[in-house]
Amino acid sequence: MKTNLLRCILSKLSIERVFAISLVILEQLATMFFIMLFGFMLVRIKILDMVGSQQIANMTTKFVIPIVLMMSFQQPYDPAQLSLLLFTFIGALLLMISRIISARLLMRKGTKIDQFAVVFSNTAFVGIPIIFPLLGYQGIFYLSMYIVVSSVLQFTYGIWILSEGKQAMTIRQAFLNPASIGAFIGFVLYMLQIELPNVLYNGLDKIADTSSPLGMILLGGYLARSRLKEIFMVKNNYWTVMVRLLITPLIGLVIIWLLPIQNQSVLLVLSIANCTPTAVNTALFSQLYGGDYEYGARLVVLASLLAMVTMPIMITLSNLLLSIN
Repeated sequence: MKTNLLRCILSKLSIERVFAISLVILEQLATMFFIMLFGFMLVRIKILDMVGSQQIANMTTKFVIPIVLMMSFQQPYDPAQLSLLLFTFIGALLLMISRIISARLLMRKGTKIDQFAVVFSNTAFVGIPIIFPLLGYQGIFYLSMYIVVSSVLQFTYGIWILSEGKQAMTIRQAFLNPASIGAFIGFVLYMLQIELPNVLYNGLDKIADTSSPLGMILLGGYLARSRLKEIFMVKNNYWTVMVRLLITPLIGLVIIWLLPIQNQSVLLVLSIANCTPTAVNTALFSQLYGGDYEYGARLVVLASLLAMVTMPIMITLSNLLLSIN
């Protein structure tokens, strides 16, 4: 029985084991930060304007990320792996529900954008480039369930929040969004064990590799267009970001700990997805559904920068609590 938490942590303490994954993640975050600076530079020297950024965002969201999810299912069928996928789906759903409840309770004085920023994280743009080098497509295979759950809720509950109930939640929005379609196509190919021809596989694989750089270039563009004073000098920004990066991940970590999951890859995927920063769609959806686009962008930038500190801490804590090797 999971009773003595401190004893459980200390008995499994291994400095080498605890920090190995965290150091890899920190290195990935640093790499992503430099790509973000490249996006920052492109905007500042007027190579990339707002129209170009919107086109990149649409291309990445509607095509590149769905391709990444589809490609993650290109592997031999394994019944045990399928059951783990189900557990990942359940874990992702519980994490999202806990965030919705936390946002309702902790952000009562915040805006609709604050609630969206707390509930939805940048799992695709930040999670994929961290998980892929660690676990390959197998890790993305499990992460796909988290991205699908998040996407379904973004295109339903998220839009409903930002539009203040003016946009109804529909089945079409839930299952015909790009992430759901990409994962569904991949799942069908997986169940039927249809392997893509080498030329097609290699081409799509190269396209999938662009998901991380494109996402970071977008974030760099948001940073370049933001007023630094309004990002770092507004107290309310920090409360929203603290709830997103520290409070909800701690609650989520307890949920992951209580789940009957022993598989190391699934635990690592859920742990990383649990502490990723605020979703880029906080800015994009705010612009589309009547919110304060600039405020949403400031939250995305601040959370993304501070995540370079909080994510290694949260992953180290996850390694200790969950005994991830």
